[in-house]
Parts: sequence; structure tokens; C-alpha cells
Amino acid sequence: MTAPAPAEQTGTTSAGSLDLTATEPAGAEKLPEDKPLAAVAPFNAEIWHERVRTGVAITVIGAVILESVILTIAFVTGGIGPSALSAATAAVITPLVGIAGTVLGFYFGTHGAGRNGA
Repeated sequence: MTAPAPAEQTGTTSAGSLDLTATEPAGAEKLPEDKPLAAVAPFNAEIWHERVRTGVAITVIGAVILESVILTIAFVTGGIGPSALSAATAAVITPLVGIAGTVLGFYFGTHGAGRNGA
């Protein structure tokens, strides 16, 4: 009994064969074997650092603005008196402004250092 001829030699494939090269067109372009399939830029941590710094700066400034607006509305509508407004400002707004100044100083300080090559 003789073994059946391989599919490459006969030009036909059996129903259970996994060889797909027999069904490719003759002039089909093949993928390079020595190069990557896609050109992917390397991970750049500086981009993520910038996004986090920006998010933190926006959040802190937004908190200062929101607290100021809430206290202003409470004072205008009569929900808080002048003496309580002074205490609330000293207890809430002053630390938030200090934190916002620190965050913004760090944010813009790192930008300036990066541009000047320092």
C-alpha cells in the first residue's frame, strides 16, 4: 500500500488539512518574518506624568473655586452669618489656597525646569 501524496505536490488540500498556503493567490504579499507586524511607539512615562499633574492641578483649583462659590452663595442667601463666614474662610479656604499654590508652583516649576534644561 502506498502513502498518499502530500498536498503541496498535488495542488489540492484535504478537508482536514490546516495548510492554508495552497489557497493563497500566486502573487500574494507575505509578511516579513524579520520585522515586527506593527510599529508601536515605546512607552513614554513623561506623558502620563504630565496628565496626572494636570489632573491634580485642575482638581485642586476646582476645589478652591467650588468652596468659594458655596460659601458666597451661603452668605448671600443668609445661610451663614458674617462671623461664621470669617471662620469658615479661615478654616476651609485658606488651607485650600495654600495647597493650590503648592500644586501650581510644583506644576509650573517642573515645566520651567524641563524647558531650560536644568
